[in-house]
Amino acid sequence: MLRLLGAVLVVGGAGALGLLAAQKLRRRVENLRAMTGALELAERELSFRLPPIPDLFSSLERRAPAPAGTCFGRCLAGMDRLGEDSLGTLWREAVEETLPDLAPEDREELAELGEVLGRYDGEGQRQALALTRARLERNLERAEADRDSRGRLCGGCRMLWRRGAGGVGCVVRQRGGAAVLPASGQRGVHLVFSLRR
Repeated sequence: MLRLLGAVLVVGGAGALGLLAAQKLRRRVENLRAMTGALELAERELSFRLPPIPDLFSSLERRAPAPAGTCFGRCLAGMDRLGEDSLGTLWREAVEETLPDLAPEDREELAELGEVLGRYDGEGQRQALALTRARLERNLERAEADRDSRGRLCGGCRMLWRRGAGGVGCVVRQRGGAAVLPASGQRGVHLVFSLRR
């Protein structure tokens, strides 16, 4: 009985870890999509109206999809500290707080943008937005590919309950495929492991 309970706990733990990892990959893709859309909106605003930064951030807070809109709103809320802190610092803090699921390279791209916003003319800011958006779109493509490949693996690292009783098995996945190693030949719970070279 203890062995069965131990096997169920191992399978459940692996399943929970797999689901959490798959969710994090999915959230990174969602955050990158939202932020690239928000940066495109900001580019258009700067091209046509050239609003002051607080007005731009206010507009983006309302119009940009979450969590990008939240990021602009958080930076806008910190504008009362402008003078004590630079806009780049406020922007970096907002990115760190509101977009925790982004990879470090994504956050670094956005942090560099914060050093340009409000410091240069409209065309310089628009170019910086376009460059950051292009880099984030490239990161988005990689994140989608990563989500599709690793997400399936992480999602497969969960409990696979099947009809019937008994048996704890193990699925070993390598680059070329998967091998199922059932414990007793019966259908039951399978545990998925990833082997990397």
